[in-house]
Amino acid sequence: MKIKNVACALLVKDNKLLLQDRKSISKYGEEWSFFGGGIEDGENSKEALIREIKEELGFDISSWEISYLGEIVHYTDFGIEYHRFLYGIKIPENINIFDDKEGSGAYFFSLDEARKLKFNTNIDAEISQLENNFL
Repeated sequence: MKIKNVACALLVKDNKLLLQDRKSISKYGEEWSFFGGGIEDGENSKEALIREIKEELGFDISSWEISYLGEIVHYTDFGIEYHRFLYGIKIPENINIFDDKEGSGAYFFSLDEARKLKFNTNIDAEISQLENNFL
């Protein structure tokens, strides 16, 4: 099984989670995703997170409130073992426009709404980490 290390941004504003619409770029049948991406050689997970958010949303989040929430491992039916390094990030009040440069848009969802969306893995563990350790 292939192992993929991924930095995941749980971007929050007003207790809602910002998610990426991936319907047009889906690789494994997912319709929604956290922002973030693969950790490159020589990077730690936080560096990857900052780089990925810059690439995907155009923001330099290095001065934002960022909290490491832990690592969650998912085993998939398509041969990938995901190691997700989770970060809770509070979006500053003055940031209101989100230009998704990779997917089909960025949208806010309540945590209950997010749990019902189609991801490439079950996200209950990620949402629980966010609820218990960040909100």
